[in-house]
Amino acid sequence: MKFLVTGGAGFIGKWLIEKLPANAEVVVIDSLDAQVHRTSQDFSPELKARAKCIQVDVQDIERHREAVEGTDVVIHLASQTGTGQSMYEISRYVQHNANGTARLLELISSLEQKPQRIILSSSRAVYGDGAYTDGNRVYYPKGRRLEDLQKGIWEVCSENGEPLKPLPMEESHLPKPTSVYGLTKLWQEQLLQNYCENQGIDLVTLRFQNVYGPKQELGNPYTGIIGIFTNAIVQGNSLEVFEDGQMTRDFVFVEDVVDAVVRCATHQETLSAVINVGTGQAVTLLDVIHAIAELVDKSVNYTISGRFRVGDIRHAVADMSAYERLFGSWKPTPLKAGLAQYLEWYLGQKPLSPAVLQASLKEMERTGLLLTKQS
Repeated sequence: MKFLVTGGAGFIGKWLIEKLPANAEVVVIDSLDAQVHRTSQDFSPELKARAKCIQVDVQDIERHREAVEGTDVVIHLASQTGTGQSMYEISRYVQHNANGTARLLELISSLEQKPQRIILSSSRAVYGDGAYTDGNRVYYPKGRRLEDLQKGIWEVCSENGEPLKPLPMEESHLPKPTSVYGLTKLWQEQLLQNYCENQGIDLVTLRFQNVYGPKQELGNPYTGIIGIFTNAIVQGNSLEVFEDGQMTRDFVFVEDVVDAVVRCATHQETLSAVINVGTGQAVTLLDVIHAIAELVDKSVNYTISGRFRVGDIRHAVADMSAYERLFGSWKPTPLKAGLAQYLEWYLGQKPLSPAVLQASLKEMERTGLLLTKQS
């Protein structure tokens, strides 16, 4: 088999290349974006030894048609991924995620042999706030209202002001992105669905929850909240927690995510599916902070600031039923076991400078996306 992996030098790509079948031909394209690749502007020796590596933005991929010809499976990982950053670097996210996907499809259209399958790394961001219930009805909220957030009303509420209960995110739920990043991921899904249906290509859309683990770029403050928490706790710095710290997320270990990608990439039968990839377990941000502190045996100095990011969602957790119907039982890495592996790797890395994180926060303040609840 021959695999084309866009964004293959990134966080998930580094893990994926190691897990693809040893006898497969692999072509990696990656722009080596400085925000994601701060420590090196070259492909790693390990990656070069395993794959043909091409440094190019996915928007310019047509220049490398010959290298792509004969691809059996395309794994489309290339994406700008900072939810907060997407709200003010709008054109960058639209161009890279939406136009980049369109250019990839134009290249595929020109191939003599089209791929049998395309796998898209999408995101839980397409769901936005997701679905909620009052015990009787299911609601798809438009997003938390700014006036409520300014009052410190953090939970999603009904029209009567009553807090609603979040439901696990199911693939059939109505997508309602609350960020530009989420919009661009939904556009990727729609572009690929339209194209693949017309071309008879098997499309697998994987909606990842919050992926974490070793090899995640520490120098990028716009992604990887676990890295931000770990930096502060290990370095003994103070840590700001937004809202009230009770937001929940579904943190899924990178190796589990890659196992799901490889399973889809090598599956013999047609899949034609949208599939969540998470743990199915929701944890609060304060739970994560305390788990990291316990693992490194350090006290943590954090402040619940009451500040909030416009466009952030309150709760997210995946329903993994669709994955289990296709592939059987799903047994993801427990959070503490994954954090232990992450910390072992982290302690051998150069830590993120607090100045980098502060610069990103200042940028969000300047653009009106990081606000403080009113007294």
